[in-house]
Amino acid sequence: MQSDFALIDLVSQRHAVRKFLRDLDSDAKVKWIASHGTVRTIDHPGFRLTYVFESRLGFTAGFFFDDSGDFVFLGDHHTFK
Repeated sequence: MQSDFALIDLVSQRHAVRKFLRDLDSDAKVKWIASHGTVRTIDHPGFRLTYVFESRLGFTAGFFFDDSGDFVFLGDHHTFK
């Protein structure tokens, strides 16, 4: 997917990212996000596969996908969409 979309801060850009990637499956979403920085996975038994994205400017965001394939973002003490 080629675009002029510059992903700098996934949390503040989450609504635009969600809209831009709405027709892609979860793997394609992660691949696109990784093309804008670094993605690590955290895989613990009993928890959903969780991703940590760090943009090229150093902004970090955690996220996973709900049952519908939509993003759920992680904050210090909460999750949000």
